[in-house]
Amino acid sequence: MNIIFWSMIAYLYGAIPYAYLATYLIKGKRLSKEGTGNIGVTNAFKIGGTTAGLVTVLGEISKALVPIGIGRYFFAGMLPVTLLFVFLALVGTSFSIFLKGKGGKGSTAAWNSLLILSPYSFFILLLLWTAFFKLSKGNLVIKKIPLFLIPLVIFLVERDWAFTLFGLLAGLLLFLNNFRRKDDFAYYKIFQRKSGVEDADTVHS
Repeated sequence: MNIIFWSMIAYLYGAIPYAYLATYLIKGKRLSKEGTGNIGVTNAFKIGGTTAGLVTVLGEISKALVPIGIGRYFFAGMLPVTLLFVFLALVGTSFSIFLKGKGGKGSTAAWNSLLILSPYSFFILLLLWTAFFKLSKGNLVIKKIPLFLIPLVIFLVERDWAFTLFGLLAGLLLFLNNFRRKDDFAYYKIFQRKSGVEDADTVHS
């Protein structure tokens, strides 16, 4: 029963739309109708400004800290339970009950969770993401490849099947979110080279 209760808490906490709330309270703008429409860090910075962006960053990081803290405090030594709480927080971020099923991509919460739970996996994936990003030259498919490498890297580092399953599910969730939502970096031309080559999302936005 305790696991069910805390699972609900993890989802509900993850569902708090910090980006939406910060942008609305500070700028009076509804983030879902501005810019890319994404309820996340980049869009919050661009539409809500620095303060809204920083509030969003802290809020999204807390979505990693809170479920991990709950798991380690109430279910010490039970890693699968902690991973369940983290995943449910990511689901809450992606499909928020407070936004009628809409939400953000969950990238900030996901990567910070991995940084805490498996630092080596985090830094390996960061290097892979950087390499693929540079090689992609605006190709969205190539940029998403590291998402499919998450479970493999976690398995090689942790040798834990529960952790690997978490990596698989989290990677699929991140891919789904990236597939059905606009690419903020492409839309705002962040890191885009001045080569005249535009990202597909930019062309069709």
